[in-house]
Amino acid sequence: MSPADRLFLDAVRSLDEALMRLDGMLGRVADWPEDRLAALLSSRLAPDMFTFAQQVRTAVQFALRIALPLADQPLPEPPAATPDLDDLRRRIAAARGALDLPDVAFEGAATRRYRERAGFADLDLSAGDFLVRFGLPNFWFHLTTAYALLRAAGAEVGKADIDGLHDYPPGFSF
Repeated sequence: MSPADRLFLDAVRSLDEALMRLDGMLGRVADWPEDRLAALLSSRLAPDMFTFAQQVRTAVQFALRIALPLADQPLPEPPAATPDLDDLRRRIAAARGALDLPDVAFEGAATRRYRERAGFADLDLSAGDFLVRFGLPNFWFHLTTAYALLRAAGAEVGKADIDGLHDYPPGFSF
């Protein structure tokens, strides 16, 4: 495997790890009362932004939009959305399963091209440009927005839930 192809494989492995952490964050609110969960699922940072539920769905879909074409795999149509936490967690589990690809699937990834839509713009990008200029920034944007909405709703999540590395004592604040 070329060093460039290895980079794409490593990027996909990091997406899988991020989805695992996202599922962990959702698990922390699974026992919230129904009305509090409903408020979270429909919450937005601003009126023209996606809801929390759509931020999660979009992050999951971006993980697939990045990984599957790199592995020369077709991108499946996302299932119809249902407005509940279980739906989000099922999507994460299904995406993680789809990302569990053999290393050999990424051979030649650096030579692939992406033809995508970005809002109303048509894109035609090399795999490298797609990954660093569009795919990863959008994945992290939607995941971080979901994280911000969780925090704003009172969920006990922190920076370690994003990167798995940070450690702060209980009650720590900047």
